[in-house]
Amino acid sequence: MSEKRKVTINDKDYNYDELSQEQQILVEHIETCRRNKAQLAFNLDKETIAEGAFAKMLTESFEKKDEEKKDKK
Repeated sequence: MSEKRKVTINDKDYNYDELSQEQQILVEHIETCRRNKAQLAFNLDKETIAEGAFAKMLTESFEKKDEEKKDKK
């Protein structure tokens, strides 16, 4: 037996199949927004980490260049 899909609105559970078509569409929009927000948060975290790594690499490249100049003197 499959479980019926429940939707909770204002702390009250509703059977998804008993919602109007408009309500079902709104529920789908809300769920899509939540998935998109989660994906955006994931991408933001990933880009923040990548930015830090690139900044570190850039800083290290200047330090390496400075060491090479010192070694040539």
